[in-house]
Parts: sequence; C-alpha cells; structure tokens
Amino acid sequence: MLLPKLIATDLDGTLLDPQGRLSERNQKALQTAREHGILTLAVTARPPRAVYRVPELAGVLDGAICCTGAIWYDTATRTADLRHPVPLPTARKVRDLLRSVLPGAVFAVETGERQIAESADMQAGIHYGDPWTIVEPGADVFDHADTVAELIVRVPGSTGTAMHEATRGIDVPGVELWHWGSFPEIECTATEATKGTALAAWCASRGLDARDVIAFGDMPNDVSMLAWAGRSFAMAAAHPDAAAVATDRAAPAPEDGVARAIEAILDYHRT
Repeated sequence: MLLPKLIATDLDGTLLDPQGRLSERNQKALQTAREHGILTLAVTARPPRAVYRVPELAGVLDGAICCTGAIWYDTATRTADLRHPVPLPTARKVRDLLRSVLPGAVFAVETGERQIAESADMQAGIHYGDPWTIVEPGADVFDHADTVAELIVRVPGSTGTAMHEATRGIDVPGVELWHWGSFPEIECTATEATKGTALAAWCASRGLDARDVIAFGDMPNDVSMLAWAGRSFAMAAAHPDAAAVATDRAAPAPEDGVARAIEAILDYHRT
C-alpha cells in the first residue's frame, strides 16, 4: 500500500460532527498527514463561506472543492473560482419542472457568495449558511441572481428519498440532481460539477492521478469521488450508493472515522 499524495474528504457526515464542528482528533490527523507531505482537500456541497466559517479547517486544508464541484476554493487566500455555473435559462427550466412534480416546493439559488431564497425555511439545518437574501412572497429568486452555482429545492415535511423518487423523470441536459437521503432537499448543479470530475481535474492540475488519492464520503453526491479515487472510505452510516462503490469502510463521523483511517495508514508506513 503506497502512502497517498492526497486525502480528499467530504465534510458534513464525514469529517465534521453533527453540529458541523471539526474534532481535535480529525484536526490532528489531517495536520499530521500534511507533515508527511500529503495534501488535504475538502470536497463538499458547502459553499466557500461555509468552509472558512469553520476556523479549525483553514490550518489543515490545502484547498477545497465547493458546491459539489462547481467552485474551486483557495483556503489560504479565501478566493473562489466558479468553474461550472448553471446557465440562468437552464436553471429556470429546472425550477419550473421541479415545481410541477413537487407540491409545496420552495427554492433557493446559491451563487457561491450568498444564497437567495423564497423562504426562511431554507435556513433550517444549515451551518454557516449566511449571508441570505429572502425575497418577497411571489418574487422570482432568479431576478436577484446574476449567476447560479446551485439551484436548491426543499419540500417541508418530505424526505430527500421521496423527492428523489418524484423527480426521477426530470432530465435536463447539462444539469445533475443530487439528494441527501432523509434530508428534504435536492441540489441541482451543472453536469460537470460532480465531485469525481472536479477532483480529477484538481489532481491533474497538480500532476496527481487516482492512485495517489484516498477519499472519504457518505452521500450519493460522493459516489463519483469514491469511485474515482484509488482508495476510498465510505463512512459507517453512509448511503448505500456510497457504500457500494467505496473500497473500504470507516468508523462513523461522530467517532472520528476519518482520523482513525488516516492514523492507521500512517502507522502502517511507520512500521
């Protein structure tokens, strides 16, 4: 087993605890990996601001891929590069199709710098999601957005699984739909904005390939990343789609599963 050159990890449900915090053990494991010359990269659905608002992350990351692959984020300079926006006409079309099959749906647009939402209900369960713009009742969120990193839809009282089933027939060229298991939300990004595609491109820009990478994740939007990496860990409570493609399993996120796996890998190379 070769020592990896990059550790790529999802954040929520993987590296961070249920309150969105980085534990001391996970922080130490990533820092130790960096001291061994291993790069560390967050690959997350979070926008950049929701990465830098976790202060402990800045010192243990070499970068972040945000909004499921739409944005490359430099954690040192806090600069973001929106690489794969959804064209506004396409986003409007997707919104209209989703509204037709999801009664009670509310929508938001993530620009990479802020979220523009139809309802304050979109803030529920979100860590470090501000700044927010809540539009007036009946207003169009797209009238307040000049770019779309993600289109987000929620159905209060539903589940992500039920929403996924209801939207299976929606197929708009250039757009991917992601769900979160039980969490009542679907996120829509450009087709190129997948974690696997973005991670492969980030690695290629640094002369790395799949065999150099160990990845960690737990949700359907992690599948492409877990499948691409040379070695991959699905968390103990991972969605079945993620578990099916990973080469290995990690302990649950609240039990510092990422740190345990990193420690074991580094210990192996010390012997």
